[in-house]
Amino acid sequence: MKKGYYIALGISFCLLVVLVLCVRSYFAPKGIRIDKKKYPITGIDVSRHSGTINWDKISKQKINFVYIKATEGEDYLDPNYINNVTQAQKSNLLVGEYHFFRFNKPGETQASNFLAHTGTFTGKLTPALDIEEWGNMPILKSKTQIRIEISNFLLAVQKASGCRMIIYTNINTYNKLIRGQFLNNPIWICSFNKDRIIPDHRNWLFWQHAHNGKLDGIKGFVDLNTFNGDIGKWNKYID
Repeated sequence: MKKGYYIALGISFCLLVVLVLCVRSYFAPKGIRIDKKKYPITGIDVSRHSGTINWDKISKQKINFVYIKATEGEDYLDPNYINNVTQAQKSNLLVGEYHFFRFNKPGETQASNFLAHTGTFTGKLTPALDIEEWGNMPILKSKTQIRIEISNFLLAVQKASGCRMIIYTNINTYNKLIRGQFLNNPIWICSFNKDRIIPDHRNWLFWQHAHNGKLDGIKGFVDLNTFNGDIGKWNKYID
């Protein structure tokens, strides 16, 4: 009786360990190494979740650009946005700003929120629109309705600023909402597939290839991105 009990207890313990390891593996930040000879340009993206950042330290590392979260939805302003932009620019880093899109909110209202806080884009990288299902549950609108609101956002920002926004998205959301759509907007894709970065081989501008980057000046992990081209192409892009 006791022997059977201890065997069952041992099996249960082993199953628990396996479960914990699987959960940790699933939720752990993901990332892949890329060929830096092919993709020499490196960028990061940050928000309040990145905590207080020492931008002077960041500027002394091989970071060519940084995207900073500005707004989300209809009325949210990232609490670290103003300080992040100010300090990053003081450290002579090339800055871009992004908005996290809420599927269930009107696109025009969200665009107004973004434009009200970011102001002019002179001297900055082209702004980006973050479109992903994560953080958007429950989704109350159809794919067609969501695409219409995305279009409304993009058109409003382009009309006010003259900038054709970059669309950031991951593979799942790309396949559901972006694939075959918004063909005039450059793509910033989150993908962990070296062989086929985008499922339909659509050209991409930026590639987020890691969530587990480590840099002096940021506690914890940071997203790592690269530009689709060499240094010469990059210099032409930012000129």
